Amino acid sequence: MAGTPIHYGSWTQGMDAKPALLTETGRTIGRPMSIASIFRGKGDTWPYPGDVQLGSGRILLVSWSLEDWGGYAWWAAGHGDAILKEQATRLKAYRGTVALRPWAEMNGDWAAHQPLPAGGQQKARGGTPAQFNAAWRRVVTLFRQQGVTNVRWVFNPTTDTYAGTTDIRSIWPGAGYVDVLGLDGYNWGDGAGLRWRSFTDIYTEQYRRLVALKPGAPVWICEISSADPTSRGAGPAVSAPAGQSKARWWLDMHAALRTGFPAVQAVVLFDANKERNWLVRSSPAAATGLAQALRTPVTRPSLAL
Repeated sequence: MAGTPIHYGSWTQGMDAKPALLTETGRTIGRPMSIASIFRGKGDTWPYPGDVQLGSGRILLVSWSLEDWGGYAWWAAGHGDAILKEQATRLKAYRGTVALRPWAEMNGDWAAHQPLPAGGQQKARGGTPAQFNAAWRRVVTLFRQQGVTNVRWVFNPTTDTYAGTTDIRSIWPGAGYVDVLGLDGYNWGDGAGLRWRSFTDIYTEQYRRLVALKPGAPVWICEISSADPTSRGAGPAVSAPAGQSKARWWLDMHAALRTGFPAVQAVVLFDANKERNWLVRSSPAAATGLAQALRTPVTRPSLAL
């Protein structure tokens, strides 16, 4: 199918201090990075000079931890309006596109900002689905009132749909308040109570729920990686089923994207040694596998970014 290759980006560990590391990630996988992923919250006065450098010729994808200041009722009531106006002014002056994912991974039961039904115990920095919706809409509306036109709003849950997570359909703020549909999902490997899972197994159910909320909207995979059984990272040792490896996982992911998930228009790597060794270079074989997968680009008829 003729088209444009899917965009690739990354948060590469250390790139906030050394932006050139993001370019190195692109060289490793043989694909220039067109998205720079960063994480900002309370205490950050951004975009920093390094953010400007990272965003030069790229889209800045920003996980904005608004829960650092207060819960959803606090934002919905307007207590954070001064914070929002100050940041809106900064981003209006920024010469580039910013994709903002406020309250990322809000559906996770581990998140202090998980929205939960009214009548039950609420999380410390969360609230009810109605309060989440009101907070989200207030943030978006205020930016629009300030004349900010270079921000795209990313509704970004995780792929998790197990009991205890929040159903994203209950917290959907409305198509008019969302530009991009985001998903975070990882293969944690066999071990520590978790199991090796394919890209298709991880992403299918939540992807279907998400695209039904705003048909035709672009989907970005905002964080993704696989554990590497051959390389011990910060977390516990993991294993893989026979015939599986991190290299194989990347190849299978790209095969799945070629034949399905048609709304996916961007893939952003989480290139770090954290809960697992998520690094692109976790092992030579893993890096080679990802580069091999990318030699046959996944294309889409159009890229609405």
